[in-house]
Amino acid sequence: MTGRDGPWTALVTVARDAQAHLADRHREPLAQGMALIALGEDDWSRIGAALAADPDSAANLDWFMATVMRSAGFPDAYAAPVLFIEVDGDLQSSVLFVDRKVTASFAHRAPGPDGPVNAALRRLGVDRGPHPDESTALGLRRP
Repeated sequence: MTGRDGPWTALVTVARDAQAHLADRHREPLAQGMALIALGEDDWSRIGAALAADPDSAANLDWFMATVMRSAGFPDAYAAPVLFIEVDGDLQSSVLFVDRKVTASFAHRAPGPDGPVNAALRRLGVDRGPHPDESTALGLRRP
């Protein structure tokens, strides 16, 4: 992934499911039938309010991901896999949420072919093909 320095967070999910359930939400199309939904200040304000309202649950990744999705406008019944990506300087984190459960989490490691984002994209089923990594194969770029 390339782009500007500084923290950045986004969700990656199946484009057709995002279109069906998030019609009012801006989605960037990616290759392989995926879509990117950047998380902005308004999303993080809602997430922060939810975390403040229930701080005991904040450490549970399943609860955190459900809160992130709800704050981003995903309905509770959304069943497609969702990948949470966080990039901050030279560190990445990712959380893969499938069937409303966290199935993989990779925290604060350096990017690269086996870094947190590419490892999670592989688990999501992204095929890197002739590209150097899964992020490049999707056309995933920071704004």
